[in-house]
Amino acid sequence: MTPAAHLLSGYLVGEWQASGEKERWRAVAAAVVAGIAPDFDVVLGLLGGWAGSGAHRGATHSLTLAPLFAWLIAKAVRGPRRPVFLAALGGIISHIFWDWLNPWGAILFWPWMRSFRGNLVHEGNLYVLGLLLGSAVLVWRGRRVAAAVLLLELLPVFLLVQIWWRDHARGLAAAQLAGRRALVYPAPDLACGWIALSAGSADMSVACVASPVARRLRPVFTTPVRGDFFVQASERSPVVQDLREKIPFAFAEVRPLKNGGAVVLWRDLRVAYREPKDADPTGLQVELDAHGKIVSEHYRWWLRLW
Repeated sequence: MTPAAHLLSGYLVGEWQASGEKERWRAVAAAVVAGIAPDFDVVLGLLGGWAGSGAHRGATHSLTLAPLFAWLIAKAVRGPRRPVFLAALGGIISHIFWDWLNPWGAILFWPWMRSFRGNLVHEGNLYVLGLLLGSAVLVWRGRRVAAAVLLLELLPVFLLVQIWWRDHARGLAAAQLAGRRALVYPAPDLACGWIALSAGSADMSVACVASPVARRLRPVFTTPVRGDFFVQASERSPVVQDLREKIPFAFAEVRPLKNGGAVVLWRDLRVAYREPKDADPTGLQVELDAHGKIVSEHYRWWLRLW
């Protein structure tokens, strides 16, 4: 989820954990901090390039270390040990739960480096954000029971719809993208809740699955598969090799330089189809000279706040 959704989840956990007015602010503070704290590892990605970004959703998002992080947050907030610790633990678990549901997943049992992915909800899903915001408003106005009922009734229904939608998207992809490698992913757009990504010998494409009962895929983005001199030269980079191994739909764009060299930009189709054409794109930029020798590598990470 986005930071806004994680903060709202932490707030809800803190309010429901607090049993008295005197300890309420400490429980809420601990849960709100804990709700966003696991994402502090984004600093590694912003400073450490591609290698650093691989640490995101690792140790800080694991159930094995969640009690330790909750204890540290409780120590910082102080107050009654048990309520504050439980509020912090609940905030961290809420964060892990939401991130487990999305296509990127989380390493739940660090140091076992297996990533678990629910692939049910995009991190920018507006329905989830709206549900959390509505519940938070109800709690803020003192209607905790109404907020709990809202979440307990609507969230399971939403997830069941997502499962149905995903299965339907897989069926459409199997029928209409035969002969191409295809996978489906949740999307954040209200008008396109799921997308089908596919790759053939000449191009990669993104198609929208507009509803759980849509009869056809709607094309939204296509990019050619390139294999020219500079693309092949960039593939000698261990970083590019690792990126292509971890990203299921990685594709290259080539931008010529005046000195005869080029910049090869490796992008993730799951992110690229939504980025504006005039924006600085997310991806791994590999600069090569005219002979195909790698001059520099730079990875730009895109973070969504809302």
